[in-house]
Amino acid sequence: MDFTTWGKIILKKGNITIIQKFNSTYIYQITESKLINSVILINNDIEFLKFTDLLDDLNNLSTFTRKLKNQEYIFMNGDLIVKKLDRKSKFIKSIKYDKDIINKFLTLDIETRVIENDIIPYAICFFDGKISKSFYLTDFDNEQNMLKEAIMNLFKDKYHNHIVYVHNLSFFDGIFLMKTLSSIDNLSIRPLIKDGKMFNIELIFYEIKISLRDSLLMLPNSLSKLAIQFDVENKGIFPYDFANIVDLNYIGKVPNFKYFIDITKDTFSNYCKDFPYPNWSLKDETIKYCIQDCITLYQIIENFNSLIFEKFSLNIHRFPTLSSLALGIYRSSFLGNYKIPIISGKMFLDLKKSYTGGSTEMFIPFGENIHGYDVNSLYPSIMKNQDMPIGNIKYFEGDILKIDANAFGFFEVEITSPNDIMHPIIQTKVDTGNGLRTISPLGKWKDVIFSEEMKNAMKFGYKFKIIRGYLFQKTNIFKEYIDNLYQIKQSHNKDEPMYLISKLLLNSLYGKFGMDYRFDEHSIINDTQISKMLSEGYLINEVIHLDDNKSLISFSKEFESDDQVIYGESKYNISIGIASAVTSYSRIFMTNFKNSNDFTLYYTDTDSIYINKGALAPSDFVGKELGKLKLENLFTEATFLAPKVYGGVTTFSTQITKIKGFKNKIDYKKLKSLLNKNRKLDLRQEKWFRNIEEGKISIKQQIYTLLPTENKRQLIYKNNKLIGTKSFTIDINKNIIQ
Repeated sequence: MDFTTWGKIILKKGNITIIQKFNSTYIYQITESKLINSVILINNDIEFLKFTDLLDDLNNLSTFTRKLKNQEYIFMNGDLIVKKLDRKSKFIKSIKYDKDIINKFLTLDIETRVIENDIIPYAICFFDGKISKSFYLTDFDNEQNMLKEAIMNLFKDKYHNHIVYVHNLSFFDGIFLMKTLSSIDNLSIRPLIKDGKMFNIELIFYEIKISLRDSLLMLPNSLSKLAIQFDVENKGIFPYDFANIVDLNYIGKVPNFKYFIDITKDTFSNYCKDFPYPNWSLKDETIKYCIQDCITLYQIIENFNSLIFEKFSLNIHRFPTLSSLALGIYRSSFLGNYKIPIISGKMFLDLKKSYTGGSTEMFIPFGENIHGYDVNSLYPSIMKNQDMPIGNIKYFEGDILKIDANAFGFFEVEITSPNDIMHPIIQTKVDTGNGLRTISPLGKWKDVIFSEEMKNAMKFGYKFKIIRGYLFQKTNIFKEYIDNLYQIKQSHNKDEPMYLISKLLLNSLYGKFGMDYRFDEHSIINDTQISKMLSEGYLINEVIHLDDNKSLISFSKEFESDDQVIYGESKYNISIGIASAVTSYSRIFMTNFKNSNDFTLYYTDTDSIYINKGALAPSDFVGKELGKLKLENLFTEATFLAPKVYGGVTTFSTQITKIKGFKNKIDYKKLKSLLNKNRKLDLRQEKWFRNIEEGKISIKQQIYTLLPTENKRQLIYKNNKLIGTKSFTIDINKNIIQ
């Protein structure tokens, strides 16, 4: 700020100084005030630029901050330490309450049978709250005509702008319907699909519009369990597999007890009394059962909507998923004046690197007297108690901690782990040779990390070189939302619907902020239109051929801006920094148990730990409150083979085994046998293969090979017995060092 070194002083009057820049026609006009110089650079009487210098050290004119437009340059002893740049952001807006409760919806269900390992529809029904309508395969030439007739019956004036809920539309009913929809002339189809899930399928036939929705994405539980929770008419009983082996026009004796699932013999006996021989009709019973499913789902959704409207003055039909409903409730009742930035473009891609989820690792494969603890609502407790990244955002370059020890945001850093840490606490994504995996390694590498996780890791001996990043403002924005829902949960019994609703909403909000806004759009179009879209600059990412020269396509369009690839402007209320912060804070909490000398850690999941009996988890962390540990299991012995693969024998001599990706249970002794080197289990299970192109689902036998894996950590064997694990070590490019 010593402007006397800038050039020759040609005028000084009061607090204004004019300086001729050395060897230049440029002139500085400097206005001095206490600790601040306001500077205008002029050439030929034209203002070239303006900047302001603020003195940061009274005794050192070389330590100051220069502000130029939306940029800041911080100098210390003449060296440029940090450069800052304001980032413009739009912010999530609040939404208005609904004035009236609205129930413009129907429910639909499809009944299927299995023929030669293919699942085939043979009945479809819908219910509008008063009237039901059914369609049975024997009344049509084929399945597609049956489905088509049912869909066409929905296009009535009284159903305009109605939503049609289908429980498990995404992975079951929708597979059959998509091909049928493409065969209907003059039908406009606009599916909203992400990660294979059909959130919404908008259908317009001339002037009538309806939307198909997956109710399972709103209420993620089986229909029978939801019926009990919401205290409505439950599903009937039905011999599911009987339709696989008989003519669809079967009339006669009640099918054998073995064809019915999850009923007692007394229930079966009472059921038989209603059908004296030969009065049992497969067609009649299928339609009755299918309609009852529609009625049950209708009553559940109607009750759900009433409860949400009574509590939050919102209709659930405005929202296609549970997470979008949670965000809607937050925006209408709890957002207030909080400025949550909508993040897209390069900033989204940068921050996404820090969003690595929960930490799940196996450390010791076998132990005795093992205590398993779970955290009571870990993510909601973090949201209740921690500050979140919000407000105006600044991009920076340089070591921000030199000028602000409390800097808050997301930093690109060079990480150096301590060599002697038993359980590394910073995780990253690397290619381990078995695909892309999230591991907690040793070594030195570059990454993007949440500032608070970085500061916590410093306590464990990690070192960081900060390169650049994004600064946020911070405040607690979720306390009121969490307190409200947790109070609802605590004030209701587990068999009451509001208990389920509050539990679901507590755990559904944070993930909405972390969605990837770069949705592929989807459309069903004529094949001739694909080349036209390509010529218009659209990227066609997938083509699924359907009927009548029509295809379901997924597409996107890229836009270039400031040397950054921007996938359009985000129309979704996404702020990935919040989702990343929630998961980062949660990993910070779990570090309380990662390297303790008070107990031996065998296995950890996102919100659970398995430790030896020698010491209980610290009493400060154990309790019934939100965010406290609770004892879930006591094992006399337990085996841990990989993340999400473990089992044990409880103190009550019962077996517990959990294997991710395998839906059946196995004997614990078989799981334990895999501690022997080169042992594996080939487990058989049925798997469904969905084919939208053919409009069918096939059932095939699949071999699930179970064995210990090195997805997260290296395995250690002794005398051909798995006894432990050790961390991977990676280099600056995230290559694993062998």
